[in-house]
Amino acid sequence: MGHEEKDSRLMEGLLIGGLLGAALGVLFAPLSGEKVRELIRARLKDFDLDDVISRFTTALDEAGREAARVENEMMGGE
Repeated sequence: MGHEEKDSRLMEGLLIGGLLGAALGVLFAPLSGEKVRELIRARLKDFDLDDVISRFTTALDEAGREAARVENEMMGGE
């Protein structure tokens, strides 16, 4: 498995995990659907997509570097 494929699978896993977590949170929330939608609308007004993308990209880069470091260790490198 190539490095790019691993990065792609990591991103896919993070996105799927995030979506599943959000779905489970909504399903098991103690609030009504209408109240949850109101809260989501209110939160989205404060939502800064550029900041989220920047943080996600930084985290993905860090995860890639850490994965490469661990892979190097496992292969007998320093």
